[in-house]
Order: sequence, then structure tokens, then C-alpha cells
Amino acid sequence: MNIKQDIALELQRLFPLGGELEVRTSTGRVIGQLESVDNIGASFTRFDYQSTNLAAATVDGLKALSTKIQQRLTYLLEPISLLEVDSESVSIQMRSSPPQVGDDGRSYYELLVRRGGEVTLRRYHKAAGQPRQIVPANVTREVLARLADDFVAVIG
Repeated sequence: MNIKQDIALELQRLFPLGGELEVRTSTGRVIGQLESVDNIGASFTRFDYQSTNLAAATVDGLKALSTKIQQRLTYLLEPISLLEVDSESVSIQMRSSPPQVGDDGRSYYELLVRRGGEVTLRRYHKAAGQPRQIVPANVTREVLARLADDFVAVIG
């Protein structure tokens, strides 16, 4: 089986209430917190890929990864681009660029890649004068499987 088929099986297992998603790969594991699953899609508050392939990552290596990620994740609500490189912690932060703006504030994806082995994807909402909050990201089943496949393909 491939990662997309494994994700499809997990979505069937978690239908309709959601819960903790976990799929192991030869290079790590995809984990997520699904708030709900229906016939078309899923809503997640956490979607991560953990891999030992990032254990010895360098800042330059993470910058190269950010380019690959940006090129692949073109199917989300907003394009993702590199926001910040932290040389001290050897991590990169990517965000929706531009964010989605509405009357009630702005919403955006944030993707962090850290040396040691973790890629995290969250969706945030920031209302004026309020701290940002994690909100569920609503995606189709195909997009969720594609995210997992792209993380595995880029990170290895």
C-alpha cells in the first residue's frame, strides 16, 4: 500500500467522529487530530509528519525544503511561502501569503519544519485585537492524502 491508500483507510476508521490519525511510513509517521470526517473531507486542527530524515538538517537544507514545499502545496486555500528562518533552532516557518482576509479577521496556514524531525501544519484565525487561535482546516479526503504524500516525498 502507499501513503494515500493508508490515509484513506484511516479516514474510514475515523468516520464520522474524527480522532487521532496515525499512519506509519518507512521514513516516519503522519499524525493528525481530525475534528470530523465525512464522505467528502475532513477537518483537522493538527497535521504533522515526523521523520528522522530531518535529524541532521542544516539551515540551508531547510531553505531548500521550503522551496520544494512551496512548489508542491499549491492546492491549499492560499499559497504558502517562507516567512522566517531561525538559524539558532534550525527551523523554518512558512505561512499563507497572502492570508485569507474577512470581516472577522484573517485566517492562514502555518507550516513549521524543525531539525530533529518534525513538520507541522496548522490553520490559524486572528481577529483584530485578539490572540491568534488554531481553527479547524477543512480539506477534501484527496487533499489530506496529498498532503501526507507530499510531506513524505519532500522530506523522504
